Amino acid sequence: MTTKFSLVYPTRHRPQFIEMALKCLERQEYENFEIIISDNYTDDNAACYKICNESPLFEKIRYVKPPNPLGMVENWNFSLEFATGEYVCYFTDKMFVLPGTLSALDQVLKKTQPEIINWIDDKYIPNSFPDYFGAGYYRVESGKLLESYQYQEYDPQEELSKKTIASVSRNEQDPSHYARGKVCFGCFRQSLVSKIIRKTGILFHDISPDYTSMILGLSYAESAVELIRSGIVHITTDLSNGAQSAIKDKLALDFLTSLNSFPRLLSELLVPHLYSSQHNIVSHDYLSLKRRFDLDLKFNEVNWLTYIYEDLANGGREWSSQEIKNEHFSIFSEYLASRLNESERNELEAAIERRIHENKSILKINLENNRDVLPIDALNIARQLKSKSYSTKINVPCNHLLDVF
Repeated sequence: MTTKFSLVYPTRHRPQFIEMALKCLERQEYENFEIIISDNYTDDNAACYKICNESPLFEKIRYVKPPNPLGMVENWNFSLEFATGEYVCYFTDKMFVLPGTLSALDQVLKKTQPEIINWIDDKYIPNSFPDYFGAGYYRVESGKLLESYQYQEYDPQEELSKKTIASVSRNEQDPSHYARGKVCFGCFRQSLVSKIIRKTGILFHDISPDYTSMILGLSYAESAVELIRSGIVHITTDLSNGAQSAIKDKLALDFLTSLNSFPRLLSELLVPHLYSSQHNIVSHDYLSLKRRFDLDLKFNEVNWLTYIYEDLANGGREWSSQEIKNEHFSIFSEYLASRLNESERNELEAAIERRIHENKSILKINLENNRDVLPIDALNIARQLKSKSYSTKINVPCNHLLDVF
């Protein structure tokens, strides 16, 4: 008996990506899965029902449209209602399931029945936008696990503690640390989903559904494993809400405005009203869920404030205006002056100085690693690389995303 998986795609106005997601799923040799596509469109020209109807996987697809346009978090919860599998996997519409992933999951489940399964992701970086599936680089991510193991168990609460303390910034987390606990980098057992809903009402909460479900999953799960292999390829685009909001304050505000809890959530941020920092937005999810559901989370404010400062000082930011930039730096300064005591301010200043020194070292390491990029154009080598574990990242030029499969 094989395990049934529910592959859920909440989407809006991304028919091109849903088409690619379905083409990638055609490469699966595993049969026992369903596909739920919740098409939250408002523009008929950007709907994907025709693509679903014409897909060879048509019989596996449950195509649904919310009765009214929903915010992103609402659409994630709405689509969950249609999942009937023993394990539920969520994907943004820029995540494509790699061949063999579902078979690998099933093999693990023949040995253990964890409440959470995770994997790391490969990356595909197009040479140009919006030619997302044209020429580009396929980056094979490397896990820390030995080849002789199919999976490694990890402690959900221990992993959650590392994330909450935030000893590492979001930008510097290794692939395993970033992915663990995330339902869009793996899957949750239906019994865990039901437990979370009983305790909190819904699986996905504001602000970021991938983070709030991760926090709740790791809080309530008793068992979790990580595969030794990548489970998906994640395509780099200029459409990502998270990536673009991290450097463009207006896009960050537009996203927050789309949520039902806006503007209340602005006052609930760690640094109230500072919406330009991704670390400030993510920290809200930890603090909000900790408060609402009495979660045992050891939050390290100095670490989070250090990364919030780095977000503001990022030279790659695109401020909508000088006035907004000045306002947000002022908000941050006023928070430090009014909320932190002298000892805490000294600790924060020391942490920032230390990070400035570390970032210089990180830059040097990255420049050195770039010398190891392989100048080869061989798709068969790309396939071979995917079956092995490496301690470094390797870039492989590819002619087309599907050719790698």
